[in-house]
Amino acid sequence: MNKALLNKFFGKFGFEINGTSYMHQLRRNAETKDVFVIQREMLNGKANTIFDLGANYGSVTETYKREFPDATIYAFEPFPEIFKSLSEKAKQFKNVKVYDKAVTDTSGKRVFFVNENPDTNSLYKSQEAGLSSDKQAQNKYAIDVDAVSINDFCAQEKIQKIDILKMDIQGGELGALKGATNLLEKKQISLIYLEAFFIPQYQNQPLFQDLLGFLFDNGYQLQDIYNPFYGKGSLAWCDAIFLPKR
Repeated sequence: MNKALLNKFFGKFGFEINGTSYMHQLRRNAETKDVFVIQREMLNGKANTIFDLGANYGSVTETYKREFPDATIYAFEPFPEIFKSLSEKAKQFKNVKVYDKAVTDTSGKRVFFVNENPDTNSLYKSQEAGLSSDKQAQNKYAIDVDAVSINDFCAQEKIQKIDILKMDIQGGELGALKGATNLLEKKQISLIYLEAFFIPQYQNQPLFQDLLGFLFDNGYQLQDIYNPFYGKGSLAWCDAIFLPKR
C-alpha cells in the first residue's frame, strides 16, 4: 500500500504519514528516543496512576517506576507461573500492586491459552500466521483464569482517572478497551500505549484497524507508531500511542 492510500485511510482518524516512505518512516521511528521517555515527556513527567496490562515478569512495570517514581502502578498478569515472579519483583518497589487477573470487556472466568513462549499467552487461541513467531505462539494447553473489566476494577478501587493505560495482551486489547468505556467517554485516560497486530497471530483477534476505529469513535486519536515488526514482506505488528482528541 502506498503513502497516498495509507494517508487516505489514516486521515479518517486524524493521523497523517509524512516523509518519503511509510515503511522507511516506521523503521526510523524504531531507532528514535525510547518510547517510555516519550511518554514521560508527553505527560510532563507527571503520572499518578498507571495500569500495566500483561505485566509479565514486571520489566515494563519497573521501567514505569523509574520514569514516574511517585506513581501507583496496577500490574495485571493472569498466568500463575509468571505471576509469582511478578509478585516478588513488585516487593522491590513502593506503590506497585499486582493482580493475577486477565483484563477484558466483562468480569468473570475466561479460558486462557498457554503457549510455547509465555510472552505469547493470550485469551485468543493462536494460529499459524506465516511469521517467525508461529513456533513461539504454538499452543500447549489452556487454563481458566479470573478476568476483570477496567470499569469494574476502577469502581471497586475508587479510581477515577488513569494517566497511562499500557496493554501488551496479545490480541486482547480491544476487549480491555471495551471494558473501560466509563473512563474513555470522560477522557479520563490520558495516554494509551498498546501493541497492535496487522497480521492475525490469533484466531478472530481484533487488528490495528479495529483498535483505531474503536478509539477514534471514543474520542482518541493515534499519536504515532513505535517498534514495528515486519513479516511476510509487510508490517506484522507494532506498538502505538493514542491520546485524547484535541
